[in-house]
Amino acid sequence: MVLAALSSVAACAFSMPHTETIAGTVSYREKVATEPSWMMTVRLLDVSRADAPASEVAAVSRPAGAPPMAFELPYQSNDIDAAHRYVLEAVISDGKGKKLFRNEVSYPVLTEGNPDAVSIEVVRLPWQTPVDAAHEKQKSAMDKRVAKIDQSLGQYRHVVGAHASDDGARGFEAYVQEDGTPVLIRQSRDLGDYGTSDISFYFSKGALLRFDEKASRDVFGATATKAAAHWGSLDYRLVLDFANGKYKTGEKQMNGEISAPDKHEISSAQTQTKLVLTRLKTELAATAMAEPEGRQTFVCDDQSRFYATFDTDKDQVRIEFLGREPIFLPEKRSASGFLYANDDYEMQGKGKNATWKTLADGKETGCTVSAEIAGLALAPGDFPTVTVKSLMQGGNSEWTRYFDDLMPAIKACLARPVGDLPSVLKAWPMNHGMVGVRTVNINGGRYDCLAPSTGLGDIHVEAVEGPTNVLPGERDVLFTPAAGAYPPDACYQHKKLMKNGVFIGWLSRNACES
Repeated sequence: MVLAALSSVAACAFSMPHTETIAGTVSYREKVATEPSWMMTVRLLDVSRADAPASEVAAVSRPAGAPPMAFELPYQSNDIDAAHRYVLEAVISDGKGKKLFRNEVSYPVLTEGNPDAVSIEVVRLPWQTPVDAAHEKQKSAMDKRVAKIDQSLGQYRHVVGAHASDDGARGFEAYVQEDGTPVLIRQSRDLGDYGTSDISFYFSKGALLRFDEKASRDVFGATATKAAAHWGSLDYRLVLDFANGKYKTGEKQMNGEISAPDKHEISSAQTQTKLVLTRLKTELAATAMAEPEGRQTFVCDDQSRFYATFDTDKDQVRIEFLGREPIFLPEKRSASGFLYANDDYEMQGKGKNATWKTLADGKETGCTVSAEIAGLALAPGDFPTVTVKSLMQGGNSEWTRYFDDLMPAIKACLARPVGDLPSVLKAWPMNHGMVGVRTVNINGGRYDCLAPSTGLGDIHVEAVEGPTNVLPGERDVLFTPAAGAYPPDACYQHKKLMKNGVFIGWLSRNACES
């Protein structure tokens, strides 16, 4: 019995936790007097797992006094694993629990040769102003506008650049309209040991629409362990919304805590916007002076489009109008910019702009590089013209007699996914203000479209099945929009269709016997 009792006591003594203490002080440099309601809290945290939040091992709180404030933090020795990493966090809060001060550097303790006595310095946290009640509604509306921009980036010109600055390497990309008006600018900064910063600038008609910054900063510095840095990183996001360049609403998040931005953050965002616009202007100017390389799509003032492939090895450019044989122009000496020409054609320009000229008649048109890769059109050349007004004359028995009335529905149907480079085989008015439109794409695929005569509202499109499903007069005359390509078939005779002096497309008449 005595032996059993001694064994029981020994077992209890072995499993009894042993209390140890971490001692130290907490101080700050700001000349701020503490108030009676302020509290100081020191926590011992296990930061061993980089993929998980820190876990609290022990904590102690006491009223905050004049710095330096001494503390003793008791912990249980059996809670400490020699293979783990531990740090201290010190926070000074007001009477309502709002954090006023916190340490910004890591204070490792206990394991890996680290001490059990430290002096912690805390810094004052920025004042956190709550967002107003109308913020969420305004933010939600702006989210939709921004999402629409993100979904339409494929239609804009993409400009990419990079440069170094005093505060780290910067990456730069922009999506702009053909005239250089920005839609979205993204800027990323690698701040080395201090973290990263990524900013998206959204624009509407060239004015700032949204400033969205996401930043991650290692508040423990480069000497901190990976796990400690993970725990101590500052995840910061600032979203500011504007109308016509003027600030409307915004919010910032610091480690998940949402508050309103201050005037300095708003002013800084506006300053950064001016700087990034200057950067874009410089980038566009540099791009404009550089001769195009590789294969480019040129869009011209007369609505024509062509491919130009610049071959520096052969000192020539290959010009491709859809439906025609390629034109090869050798490079010529030019005082500035580039010049390619043969006995019939000339292409001269600087940067992304060029003039296409037919030497026989001296006709020329201005062209510029476009992000568009489909929809090439043949150059108008010396084709005869026909006006929309003339189609309405009584002697016209074809469907084009009602072209002006049908045009809104035709445009709406051509805007639907009906394959590459579609033409209209036939269009006809129907009951209840509806219009039927049959189209054919460059690969021969046919589609029937049902649309309101106004071009607005529900539009239904379906593929035409079978080669025998042919409408009367379906291929007598085709309409191809100016952005398309009329059929290169020798059976067709082409005319340029004009409306109020504007070239809007081609009418191609089948001259072969059916």
